[in-house]
Amino acid sequence: MQIGELARRVGINIQTIRFYERKKLLPSPARKPSGYRVYTDEDLHRLRFIRQAKALGFSLDEIREILHLRTQGACPCGRVVDLGEAHLSEIRQTIRRLSGFERELSRAVKKWKISGQQKLSGNEFCVLIERTMEVGKRRPSGNEQT
Repeated sequence: MQIGELARRVGINIQTIRFYERKKLLPSPARKPSGYRVYTDEDLHRLRFIRQAKALGFSLDEIREILHLRTQGACPCGRVVDLGEAHLSEIRQTIRRLSGFERELSRAVKKWKISGQQKLSGNEFCVLIERTMEVGKRRPSGNEQT
């Protein structure tokens, strides 16, 4: 398949595919005599994997390393454990941050509805987001109540 069809099937744009090739997340494809790239179902699967890993919060560097570890077959289990622990910690921090934002947003929406105002300032959302920035600057101690 050509790059346009691949992009459509994965749900990303052509430039993203080229970017992943440059970043060595996707191997350089074979080319037709005309110079057009030719992609395989394996490329399709790999791009879907990359997209899902990104959605789960992995960085492109982490995804590249995970894909590399996969190609090695058996790999140092310590590295796999390290990656898993690091990502687990990040997920837990994200959940705490999003849970706090959910509470703040829920309270704000109730307040906005009760106020009966027909128009609200866009600043209302900015204030909520800025509060998460302040919370995100300090490290949770683990003793905080959620």
